Amino acid sequence: MDNPSGAVGSADTLIQSVMADRGYPVDDFESRAADVSVDHPDVVENYRSGHEIYGAFDRGDASTEDLRQAMVHYRALFDDLLEDTRHLEETI
Repeated sequence: MDNPSGAVGSADTLIQSVMADRGYPVDDFESRAADVSVDHPDVVENYRSGHEIYGAFDRGDASTEDLRQAMVHYRALFDDLLEDTRHLEETI
């Protein structure tokens, strides 16, 4: 990644967009995390961790390796959100 913080910021925005498309509230992080935990309990901690790392970077408290880990966390939630779509398409 040439711009790790930009990539993580884009990942955060993409997750919010996918969640909005799936009907999750996007007003604030805690509401998003609480609601996604109902349908995706195994990956909600990934979302919390990724978001926390991104915030730490904004404060100057996260390394490039931390940002890499945030991308891993966001990817896990993204994959899980898309898996729901695949299951829905298979049943139609």
